[in-house]
Amino acid sequence: MRAISDIHASVIKAATASAYEALGGVSRAAEALGVASSTLTKYASPADEWRESFIRLDLAAELDRRCDHPFMLSAFTRIVRDEKPQSFGAITASAILKLDGVLDDVVRTVAAAIEDDNHIDAAERLEIRERIVAAKQFLARLDAMMVGGS
Repeated sequence: MRAISDIHASVIKAATASAYEALGGVSRAAEALGVASSTLTKYASPADEWRESFIRLDLAAELDRRCDHPFMLSAFTRIVRDEKPQSFGAITASAILKLDGVLDDVVRTVAAAIEDDNHIDAAERLEIRERIVAAKQFLARLDAMMVGGS
């Protein structure tokens, strides 16, 4: 008997898949972690045959070290705190416009940073990364909805 709920299991699976994508896909993640891509695929798969297969903690920690966003840590934190997964919401015109605005924030911030001196300094990098993380979180919620998540 598994000690976590199906919802929490799907949170781990979705975070695992998102981390792979952030590294450039399962093949790149396999190279980085030194684990076969077939094994990694099982860790992210929601299929019934792999529903009890989860990523090892050492691999989860290494994924987060290599990603710009702590996908696994965020997932584990939500599970420990028993937080309900955030949903994208209904796909409406206003939701898509909000997504467009979030992504446009990234582009505008980068453009503003390089506009005057064609250089991005440390403070600008921090601001850009904050915008990127916000966009990734928004896209991760939409992606979860597309694959049958919350």
